[in-house]
Amino acid sequence: MNLKDCEGEHYKDIVARLLKALSTPVVGDPPSKPDEPLATAIGEVRGKSALRVEDVDVVDNTIRAKIWVGRIGSHEKAMSHDGSSDFDISDKAAINGFRIIFAFPEDGTQGILAVESISRSCPVAPLIKWLRYKSQEEGHEKTKGSDSAVLWWRPAVEGLADEARLAEMIEAGLAQGLVLVKKSVTPGRTRDEKEFEIRAPLVNDGKIKQVARLVRGWASQVKEGDEAHVTTNAEAARQLAAIVSPEIKDLDLDDGWVVLADPDDQVRRVNPSTFTDVFTYKLSEDEPVVTPRFYAEVRGTAMGIQTAAKLAVEWPQL
Repeated sequence: MNLKDCEGEHYKDIVARLLKALSTPVVGDPPSKPDEPLATAIGEVRGKSALRVEDVDVVDNTIRAKIWVGRIGSHEKAMSHDGSSDFDISDKAAINGFRIIFAFPEDGTQGILAVESISRSCPVAPLIKWLRYKSQEEGHEKTKGSDSAVLWWRPAVEGLADEARLAEMIEAGLAQGLVLVKKSVTPGRTRDEKEFEIRAPLVNDGKIKQVARLVRGWASQVKEGDEAHVTTNAEAARQLAAIVSPEIKDLDLDDGWVVLADPDDQVRRVNPSTFTDVFTYKLSEDEPVVTPRFYAEVRGTAMGIQTAAKLAVEWPQL
């Protein structure tokens, strides 16, 4: 479906409307059907995530908003800085606000979603679930009492590969080592079991550069979208083994990955099926980043990688 024309509306108008529909807090996962009741009693929602969207602003072909996310009952009290009073928040969610940007092309089916991450937390998963639900709910209301099919938006979010950034992270010493795995099938053939695992550090500058070139090649293959020529994880394991040592390059390996610590010290696996999940861009460690800088950093990063990903988004000046 083309983002430009969905029953006469551009998708940015649809997304802006759905985001505004989430200005009332929602808790937990959405119901499986639009006509099912939402959980409201404290016993039903305690321990579940709560989400609310504010400040939805459409600027040209972008949408900027703020999402408040927390977990009901995650904290018992809120304490004032001078100790003068405490507030019972055991039935409430202690929330953080995350800035998000949707950017849409004039034509096509793919845009860009940029999301703020705070202390390793990110609201993408619950947001996408509730946007799908709100779209389904809207379609259900439009077709109630008729035989028309329900049309609703089913967004899919995938990491945008930044192969130059990934190679840079590896060469900067963030790659902690390589893991190579051989699996075997259990006697009952019910599951795979690890037969052995080889862990190799990356301390040689020449090998680090080899790994960086190899991973960049994986990224290029996936970006081209030709599944028939994308390196499998087993093939990647053998490629990594050849870098480690000639003695193990011919082992019958099933899986392998680069162990990468990103700038936020999150340890991630990097292989052909997972490397799009590694990209976070550190802006600050101790102070909140002012909104104009956040938008400027998103714009600059996106413009640097979207052409290679065959995306055509015209970013407004911020």
